[in-house]
Amino acid sequence: MFRIAAALGVCLSFSAFSVFARPPFKPEQYAEVQLKALQTQPEEYKNKKICYVSKFQKAMTTFPAYAERNGIKAGKYFWLLIPPLSFPVVVKKSDDMNALVMALKSGSSVKVYGKVRKFTIAPGRTMLPRYYLDLVQIEVLSQPDASSDDGAKKPVRPPRRRPKR
Repeated sequence: MFRIAAALGVCLSFSAFSVFARPPFKPEQYAEVQLKALQTQPEEYKNKKICYVSKFQKAMTTFPAYAERNGIKAGKYFWLLIPPLSFPVVVKKSDDMNALVMALKSGSSVKVYGKVRKFTIAPGRTMLPRYYLDLVQIEVLSQPDASSDDGAKKPVRPPRRRPKR
């Protein structure tokens, strides 16, 4: 009797684990999209799985007020600046994502996979984006060369002086 109960308990624990396990990532489910089409007509891709290649610029943890009203809080999400900038990329913070964002350099070529979502609360200004990419996976295709910098900096412009009266 005890063996049956123990075996049943093991089976239940494995089945409970499989319910909460994340399904494997399948890149073939995502449609490749051109940046120009995404920038001009994001509503065409609403609730669709897409992917595109672009350059990473930086990650931010501050959001516009309308994004925070939609539940995208600074403590839980990153706002990745990946062109087109009129179409923000939002990703939930995790240990793996934190490490990846810290390792990414500005100018890195990345391929992003995600689902296009619409902000439930519209922004107050019409110039602000109404759609965003809920990031599922990001692939780093290439990092910028450190040798291309040459260490040369632009000359610093002297501060403006006020004319004497």
